[in-house]
Amino acid sequence: MFILFLFLDFVSGSLSWLSGTEAALSCFVALFLWRYLRVLINLVGFYLYKPAPKPLGIPTYIPSRDVTVILPTVDPKGSEFLECITTCAQNSPAKIIVITAGDALYAKAQESIRPFMERFPTVEFIVDRTQIANKRAQVALAVSMATTAITVMLDDHVFWGPRLLETILYPFEDKAVGMVGTNKRARRLDGLGLWYRIWNMLGALYLCRHNFEIRATNAIDGGVFVVSARTCAIRTEILKHPDFLPGYTNETFLFGLCGPLNPDDDNYNTRFVVSHGWKIKIQHSQDAEIITTVGIAAPVHKKFLGQCLRWARTTWRSNGCSLFTDRTVWTAQPYSVYAVYLTSFTNFAAITDPALITLFTHSSWYTTPSRLNVLLAWMLFTKTIRVIPYFRRHPQDIWLFPVYLLFGYYHSLIKFWSLLTFWDCTWNGRNLEALGTDAPDCLPRYHAGARTEEFILVTVFFNGVRSNGVRSEEEGKITTIPIDDPINAATAYTRGKYIKHLMYIELNVSAE
Repeated sequence: MFILFLFLDFVSGSLSWLSGTEAALSCFVALFLWRYLRVLINLVGFYLYKPAPKPLGIPTYIPSRDVTVILPTVDPKGSEFLECITTCAQNSPAKIIVITAGDALYAKAQESIRPFMERFPTVEFIVDRTQIANKRAQVALAVSMATTAITVMLDDHVFWGPRLLETILYPFEDKAVGMVGTNKRARRLDGLGLWYRIWNMLGALYLCRHNFEIRATNAIDGGVFVVSARTCAIRTEILKHPDFLPGYTNETFLFGLCGPLNPDDDNYNTRFVVSHGWKIKIQHSQDAEIITTVGIAAPVHKKFLGQCLRWARTTWRSNGCSLFTDRTVWTAQPYSVYAVYLTSFTNFAAITDPALITLFTHSSWYTTPSRLNVLLAWMLFTKTIRVIPYFRRHPQDIWLFPVYLLFGYYHSLIKFWSLLTFWDCTWNGRNLEALGTDAPDCLPRYHAGARTEEFILVTVFFNGVRSNGVRSEEEGKITTIPIDDPINAATAYTRGKYIKHLMYIELNVSAE
């Protein structure tokens, strides 16, 4: 990093000299370095990266004893869910917790899981539900049931290889590692029409680019802008931290005016781990590869574009929070601050590419068209290098590469619109309203008015029967409410009062 700082200082001095003679050349050099220096460094990091090796002796953690899998779903009868839980159970975790939403889906989930209980007798299956279709609420409910050393988050459209759990436990041999991510690959379906094939390819290329970025930055300074919750492993003690669930279920943004959020959960997890001093390891290997579906759900263009819009809004919200609210990344991940966080705010290909060409052609460096061709070839190379793995696996899609380039420029419009609407926390791409349950995109927001009490959510067991309640810290008592979902229980009890802290505690109380 010291060499990098010296280089940047030299460049800064050079630009000062150039700016006095030719503004166009100065601006070109500055923009070129800002945009492409990270590409060169990331290439080095990508090829220097090494996954955590298998421990030489007896591993500290084994799936059948030390892993709980949390699997939220709103489609417990879907083919993707059934394939997902099959591949999960084949990895032999100690426990799989399936959390769905509403009584109807709960009944369907119980029916779907029953055959797996017989097929995998060594795995403990737990099925529960919240009364709202909200991923954060569903995960929060499951966290209280996690008792193993490691908890794995799993989305219901993700499929594992037979050694995935074993492989993603290797990094935890380092006691400083608190979270482990995987590399991801989108399932490419055969026999699709051209329209569906294009969107399937675009979804696969998105994940391919993501793999390149997180592998490179993780190798350089340990940085990762987000560990995808499609599949990630985290030490359970982090989830049990007294500050984790209160923030997880009550995350707000824009000075507390918007939220609490339902999306962006994996960004919250990543920031929490970094801000509490833990290291993150990306386990990028064949055995740690997950397969997922992207860009195939109908209506395919609306679904995928909705996801792109949600991801872009997340970038503005989460990266801004990491840089200016939390600020831990400035010292913990100094290279990633430049290569990921700051550059994400300026990465508009539809603006920067024409700007580079215009500045270059108006500078003294542009003497012949061949020099411009060199610049164009470099720009094309940087757009190609990160997606080579996909086209190596699927060379039959190479002729669609121009579509990928055009979509990159169109994505600049998506990103700009997401900036103008970053306050919108809608979970684009999911039709929660069709589930027949209360399905807010943001958790209910309680305004701090005349009275702001702090409440702690508790799960109380009266003679083994669960009943949710809310305890007022001021009054020191527990009020039990016969509502299955803790979020709704809090709403019913507080009647709109502001819930500052939200957490789940299991208490055993015997009736007198």
